[in-house]
Amino acid sequence: MARPGEVEVHVQASPDGDATVVRVEGELDMATCPELEQALESADLADLVVIDLSGCTFFDSSALRVLVQRARAAEAAGGTTALVTTDPGILRVLEIATTDTMLPVHDTIESAAGL
Repeated sequence: MARPGEVEVHVQASPDGDATVVRVEGELDMATCPELEQALESADLADLVVIDLSGCTFFDSSALRVLVQRARAAEAAGGTTALVTTDPGILRVLEIATTDTMLPVHDTIESAAGL
């Protein structure tokens, strides 16, 4: 588990192998977003990438920028990006920025990956 002010990002295949799951634990801000960007670069833009924010404890506009850039690049390459979160604070940020209209938001990884 990440310490306050830090983030851990893990990349793995979904249970059925049809998606890449990027799990975020800790805080996503200007200082930690490069770790998320690096993890997302390892995933094929043409595939389904599920970004699991269930363990994310802080989320700012830097993180929002990374998600929007990823969604746009994936769409251009024929891929899909989906989010997983139930955190009211993160959901509110996504709603205010209308990012929730660009990126589907799910309660679980299974739902996001279509399992």
